[in-house]
Amino acid sequence: MNERGEYMYRSEEDYLKQIYELSIEQGKVQIKTGDLAESMGYSDQSINEKIKKLVSKDYLIFEPYKGVSLTEKGIEEAIRMIRAHRLWEVFLYKELNFPWMALHQDAEELEHASSPEVIEKLYQYLGEPQYCYHGNPIPDLNGNMAPIAKIPLSEADTGNVFEVNRVKDEVDLLTLLDELGIRIGSKLKVVEVNNFAGYIKVELDGVQKQITDQISRMIYTY
Repeated sequence: MNERGEYMYRSEEDYLKQIYELSIEQGKVQIKTGDLAESMGYSDQSINEKIKKLVSKDYLIFEPYKGVSLTEKGIEEAIRMIRAHRLWEVFLYKELNFPWMALHQDAEELEHASSPEVIEKLYQYLGEPQYCYHGNPIPDLNGNMAPIAKIPLSEADTGNVFEVNRVKDEVDLLTLLDELGIRIGSKLKVVEVNNFAGYIKVELDGVQKQITDQISRMIYTY
């Protein structure tokens, strides 16, 4: 149940969160349903069914051939959930020493069970953090937040020094980066860009590491 006393399924809250995150990443108000289906890993039919339900509840606006956008009500709900999720991730990492690849699932459970009062107390306790440990900005109560890193490593040129400011919150990616010693704040010197073979070779602390094109599209700087 949200702050309005309305019952929402967790899946509905997750849809609103994902649409909001995509809109921030892409710098767009409207999100194509195909992009939403790809990011969530669901079929077009499942996406369309959920969109209809959220439109009927006044959380979304759908325009054929253009996509979906959040209503003011939808934005408020998305901000509430994202804020809770990322603050719990900070708590789990900072206070309980969870590894960064193990934060998401527990934060997902905690965000749905936390009252606004608990989240505000958590925010103050943690020192009003601006980012979670994956580099995602944490919105305040009004939706204001620090800039988001959007430029992927895949766009770097040979000789560039690329500072890792954000990474996709995906377990396999985070596990691999952990093995490579790549973290938020790591400075990667681009040694080689091989578009034909589909990899980028970087140097970190004097050691060269090879990163596939797919992975390089999931690591961002400003």
